[in-house]
Amino acid sequence: MKRLRLGMGLRWQLVLLFLLVSLIPLLIVALFAHWAGKRALKDEVRRNLVSEAAERVDYANYMIRNVIDDRLPPTRLRSIGRRIASTNDDNGLSTLKSANEALLNSNGIAQLVRRVGEHREIIITNKHQQVIYTTNEKLLFEKIDEPWWRTAYNNGLGYRWIGDVEYDTETQQYSLPVVTPILGSPPESKVVGVLRFVALLPKFSDVVSSKREGQEVCLFNQHGRIICASPDSGHQFSEIIEMTSAAGDAINARSDKYYGADMNGETDARGVERIYGWARTTEWYNQEELDQQTPTDQRRMNFQFNDQNFANWRVLVSVPTSLAFREVTKSTKIILWFTLISCLVVVAITLVVSQRIVTPIRQVTGAARAIGRGEFDQEIPVTSSDEVGILAEEFNSMRWNLKSAVGKLTEEEKKMTAIVNSIAEGLILVDPNNRILYINPAAERLLDLSQDSINKDITELIRNDELIQIEQTPSKNEDANFVSEITLIHHDEKLVLRTIASPFLDENGQTLGTVYLFDDITREKEIDQMKSDFISLVSHELRTPLTSIIGFVSFILDGKAGEINDKQRNSLVRVHRQSKRLAALINDLLDISRIESGRIQMEQAPISILDIVAQRIDEIRPQADEKSIQLDLTVPESVPQIFGDEARMGQVFTNLIGNAIKFTPNNGEVSVKVEADGNLLHVEVIDTGPGIPPEERQKIFDKFYQLSDISTRQQGGSGLGLSISKSIVEAHGGKLWIDDGNQGKGSNFQFVLPLVREDDNTKREA
Repeated sequence: MKRLRLGMGLRWQLVLLFLLVSLIPLLIVALFAHWAGKRALKDEVRRNLVSEAAERVDYANYMIRNVIDDRLPPTRLRSIGRRIASTNDDNGLSTLKSANEALLNSNGIAQLVRRVGEHREIIITNKHQQVIYTTNEKLLFEKIDEPWWRTAYNNGLGYRWIGDVEYDTETQQYSLPVVTPILGSPPESKVVGVLRFVALLPKFSDVVSSKREGQEVCLFNQHGRIICASPDSGHQFSEIIEMTSAAGDAINARSDKYYGADMNGETDARGVERIYGWARTTEWYNQEELDQQTPTDQRRMNFQFNDQNFANWRVLVSVPTSLAFREVTKSTKIILWFTLISCLVVVAITLVVSQRIVTPIRQVTGAARAIGRGEFDQEIPVTSSDEVGILAEEFNSMRWNLKSAVGKLTEEEKKMTAIVNSIAEGLILVDPNNRILYINPAAERLLDLSQDSINKDITELIRNDELIQIEQTPSKNEDANFVSEITLIHHDEKLVLRTIASPFLDENGQTLGTVYLFDDITREKEIDQMKSDFISLVSHELRTPLTSIIGFVSFILDGKAGEINDKQRNSLVRVHRQSKRLAALINDLLDISRIESGRIQMEQAPISILDIVAQRIDEIRPQADEKSIQLDLTVPESVPQIFGDEARMGQVFTNLIGNAIKFTPNNGEVSVKVEADGNLLHVEVIDTGPGIPPEERQKIFDKFYQLSDISTRQQGGSGLGLSISKSIVEAHGGKLWIDDGNQGKGSNFQFVLPLVREDDNTKREA
């Protein structure tokens, strides 16, 4: 609660207090009313859904039982039985025809047709399975051998057989096939024949009809197969019902459970959340009904319905959740609106009241915070002469004095900080206990430190014996600076730093600390060493003997010294080639020297990279053919020109492609790709060689550097080609780097160069 008060202003604390006092009782009452109303409505909806499901399943059962029990009991067929009994003893054709004529003229057939319907199928057979009467003339006097006949006759015992409820999609009518035994005259009442007819169920769809908005009704059997469903549900006859929780409960209910409901809400296949109620059929005949029948009728009534699709029906009634609880939603909205309006009224009143209380306090608080942030321009208006007015005047005077003092200090601090941060040398200030007081950006970079190093011991952060010696020396001689060179390892690289340590004293001559300056002279050391090596190599070992060798070998190869045989010529050609190679090495060394000294001149003229790369590939292709290396060039139809030196850019391609061929094994691939990417020209040289380890990729552009791998060293080379190429690319305003090859194999040397625009050409020509 304390944190909440600190995060809110006094005015809003007052507003919140008023809201809590006035609205909490109202919210409690509203929430209780909403909960109680929803619970009561939920119970009422559950009862209505279950009751409606039970009524609909009872109505469906009544329609089927009306067909089975009421419309055609076995006793009404005895008049027909007397007509066909004669055919059981004599089943000759003449006897069958006589029985057929007798049936056609009898009142029993007329009544049967009226009950069943004139256009419905009727079949009457004797106990020999011969058709005595039928509405289908093709079957007359034919022998019936169907499962339904054998079930109904049952070796003379007689059982009624009821088929599945069927649906005709053309007529859109439901029907039920019924097969019943025909009894003879009493007292024996034996089965003399079988009657089969198809009864219409004209009002069967009323089971699933509904006038309630959004309500859907589905009638299905114990296996979940649809018998009848509301048109809006999308279910068709004989489909499997969508397996919601309620449908699963209805199918898998215990034998003693006949109804249930799911009020949690479940989204159907169409994305509508619905609640469900269900009911299933009870036993068709209970013991009390059976006891009221004669033994013969009891036997005929006790037939099995387990396999018929009407024997154990389920009815599922569902409505959208939004419609079922619409009234609760309306009442909740009314409560919310009333609560919101009440909040607005309370907030408006509280804001007016709190304004008079909070305004003077907020002015002082705001001004104090501004001073804490270093802002001194906010002046408190003096609106009264009481204690609050006196406080405002004194506060304004204090603000002005602080502003003047802080301004002077800030200016001096900015000057000193700008001076120290702008120098290229690293600077560290330490106290007499060697704890760091200040580090400038250059020192952070050179010594791999950060601002987190403040107040830490410098000898613990930089473990170097030479630095410790420097740290100790100024303390012995406080009037002089100590200059020395130290060597550090920075990111796996060796750094040579020129270090100057200068003590600074207070007015009493006491040492307050030491200032250390660090100047990176690593590059200077490397250049000095390279120059020494270069001069020694060229002057004493290469230039003088090489010139003589090349001259004499050329003299002999030209035949000026006499005839030579093929073996001698081959040997001299090898000598001449190696001499040229050595001459190229000398030229590379000279190029490096000129580049570093700035004496090399790059021509600036529009050149075509496509022409240069094509020419260099043609020149170097024989080397690839010797190793059976596939050398591919991928370029667009045209790219803009660049400004540069054609010979030097050709030297870059020669170095990169030559290296790729040199380090790619036989039967490998080398690909060169050129494309324009915005205002840049992008070039890639990709090989399938051994690749370059990530830790050595930055070093390969150094002069004379060669990979540590033995097999790589055996390929030869001076280690200058990549350094020269990098210098040439950078002299043209580009950048050269290395990545992995295709799928992480080999190497991919890439560089970018700025393209020449038409307006650039125009300016240069002008």
